[in-house]
Amino acid sequence: MSEAYLLLNVNYKKQPDVIEKVNQLSTVKSVKTVYGIYDVLVVLESENLQEVKNDIDSNIYNMEGIENLTTLISVS
Repeated sequence: MSEAYLLLNVNYKKQPDVIEKVNQLSTVKSVKTVYGIYDVLVVLESENLQEVKNDIDSNIYNMEGIENLTTLISVS
């Protein structure tokens, strides 16, 4: 099972829209609002790492309202 964590900085006014759109993706396991340096934590999971990468690159990376994105792909 491939797993990735996304740490997002999100425009405060767009945060509900971003959370809703991200939650609709098939590889998204959970979305959490967090406090601190980042605003949203997204956990993605799939049997196929390429599916996870495609969702990040094609569906999340340029999503309106996301100001910064840090990707962490689990290796164990």
